Amino acid sequence: MTAPNPPAAKPQRLKATAALRVPEFRRFWFAALVSSSGSWLQGIASPFVMFQLTDSGAWVGAGVFAMMLPMATVGPLAGPFADRISRRKILLFTQSILSLLAVGFALMWWTGVRDPWAYLGLTVVYGTVNGFNMPAWQAFVADLVPRDLLKNAITLNSTQFNAARALGPSIGGVVLATLGPGWAFFGNACSFLVVVLVLWTLPAKTPAGNRSESPLTQFVEGWRYAKSRRGIITAFIAAAAVGLFGGTLAQVHLVLFAERVFMVNEFQFGLLVSAFGIGAVAVVPWLASVGPTLRSSRLLVTAIVMYGIGELVLVSSSTYWIGVLGVFIAGASHITMATTTNSSVQLMVEERMRGRVMSLYLVVLTLAMPLGALVQGPLADTFGPRVVVGTMGTLLLATAALLHFGRWATTFDEA
Repeated sequence: MTAPNPPAAKPQRLKATAALRVPEFRRFWFAALVSSSGSWLQGIASPFVMFQLTDSGAWVGAGVFAMMLPMATVGPLAGPFADRISRRKILLFTQSILSLLAVGFALMWWTGVRDPWAYLGLTVVYGTVNGFNMPAWQAFVADLVPRDLLKNAITLNSTQFNAARALGPSIGGVVLATLGPGWAFFGNACSFLVVVLVLWTLPAKTPAGNRSESPLTQFVEGWRYAKSRRGIITAFIAAAAVGLFGGTLAQVHLVLFAERVFMVNEFQFGLLVSAFGIGAVAVVPWLASVGPTLRSSRLLVTAIVMYGIGELVLVSSSTYWIGVLGVFIAGASHITMATTTNSSVQLMVEERMRGRVMSLYLVVLTLAMPLGALVQGPLADTFGPRVVVGTMGTLLLATAALLHFGRWATTFDEA
């Protein structure tokens, strides 16, 4: 008589910081935290400058569009490069150039340049370089840890970014109020150098991608691979929805809420943006340790529902602290959704396709965000940010219903 198969082992809880036991990942993580914090100094200085120069939500949205559209446009090249060139070498190049561009923003402000078109032009260049940076950054995490720690490492990578959302805007608010935007830009420039120094100490792994094919051919091959896997397409749908209906919250709408709804100073504006990161950091210990034991489909749907609720809380009152609470909820939801989709995709994909599929994921996300910003900025000028963000929150709830009742979310449980 054949013995019955033993039941599948339940996923074990990991320590929230398990991947940090790997020395290479630990060094990279702390350097990334410094760099991401610096990026958020610039992340609040840029919309602040654009609003000060134009007094227009449409211009603030145009600034996001100028950043994100080039990131999406270079995706057909950036992904294949991350599969055929050392990701460490790509990051050394991009982090150095981004540092120089941040110095350029600082010099423009210090020398009295007040033409919004000048800032938009340099933002396009910054976004283009960042477009090559992001797929290599996402795929590089898999070069530093074993597969059994990959999901934990991805969660921690998202954690440092969102911890920086909590820290960077708070510092940025103080810098804006006391020293001005130029020093916020310069602080970002210095933070990139920390990553460059750490990257020199990390191993240079040669990706498994085929170098004999053109990057465009490889990108098309990556798309064919992705669209044949329903779980990856589910991640693309979720990323598009969050990019359109939630991604513009911090980059466009919060400066409008600070100026037109809550009427607060620069420091309080920085705190409002920080609430997004604080919410993310608060949920991370649970997400990193308990999250792997839960169905990814449940995490995905719940995160998108709570994201929508967070936006609805934000618009429900003109009281500043209620707005902070709404942004806090949105931040906790964002990291849950981002970590779930990112880790699910990375666990589904073959190593030879990792860079290309991650670049496609980022193309979807970064294309959705500028399109949302381009439309929502003018709408916020016409109808007010509360109406626009309330509508976006409602659409996120509708997206969650589609993923749940359409059985799309269950494809994540196969990762």
